[in-house]
Amino acid sequence: MTHTIPVILCFDDRILTGAGVTILSLIGAAQPATAYDIHVMHPGLSKPTIAALTGLLDGTRHSIVFHEIPASRFDGVPKNKGSWTEIVYYRLLASEILPDMDKAIYSDVDVFVCRDLADVFATDLTDTEWAGVAAEANQPSTVMHRHFPENANPVIVFSGFMVMNLALMRTNDAVSRYFNTIRTIGTRLKFFDLDVLNIATPRIARVPFDYVVLEDVMETADVTQASDYTYLRSVYTAEELTVARNTPAIIHFAGPRGKPWQRQAVPPYYAAVMARLPALLRRNTLRDWRKIWLSRKGRRALTTRHGG
Repeated sequence: MTHTIPVILCFDDRILTGAGVTILSLIGAAQPATAYDIHVMHPGLSKPTIAALTGLLDGTRHSIVFHEIPASRFDGVPKNKGSWTEIVYYRLLASEILPDMDKAIYSDVDVFVCRDLADVFATDLTDTEWAGVAAEANQPSTVMHRHFPENANPVIVFSGFMVMNLALMRTNDAVSRYFNTIRTIGTRLKFFDLDVLNIATPRIARVPFDYVVLEDVMETADVTQASDYTYLRSVYTAEELTVARNTPAIIHFAGPRGKPWQRQAVPPYYAAVMARLPALLRRNTLRDWRKIWLSRKGRRALTTRHGG
């Protein structure tokens, strides 16, 4: 019996390589009983790009649907001129854009999926709008994130991977609550969607660190020497991080090493999947070329821990 799991991705044409690898690694790691129903929220991808992305699923049991988001939905929201445009807010609309869906997984597209997601999709979300991976203790002395007195949760939770209770979000009118938070907090937002979701959600369930194994934790021999350990240590022991990095469900490329497709030396397991993408989805932007030129050579990625 096949179980369908909805997965939400949000991106534009500046991160097509990342999105393509995310999709191929997602379906490549799927168990025979899992069928992914992928929903892409985007600001206006071209028809050839949509065709190329759709083609990644040809001959599989998986499906993909595209939802264009009007720019007007996010007029005036805080953002920056770099990677964090209004697209980071798209996930806030999930319960509205998918009105007939009760539950879904959201994932960023700078990731590599190593395991089937059926187990995490089964996370109990009774009376909880979403579940995610804890990042840091929520206290005035936070190291990486910003402490907001409005946030009553004990930990700050990453928003790059979420199991979402869309039915409860609709019942609670979560979308309106998110926009009210944006208006109230305004320029104090640092991590935009992460801050909004943490502040506006009264209780957040947790999933294991396996689902956001940061690459620096993954590739540093001693996890206590990873740059991210400075803040992760407030919610995880070194042993817990080591176990997660030895059997990751998702590797998340956030941190000092940069995005894999923007490097001179791409991790071999990532490069192998990249090579399967059609040329349209491997076309580098000027920003990509600049980062490739600036990237340092000689940092070898580990290739055997995740069966790549």
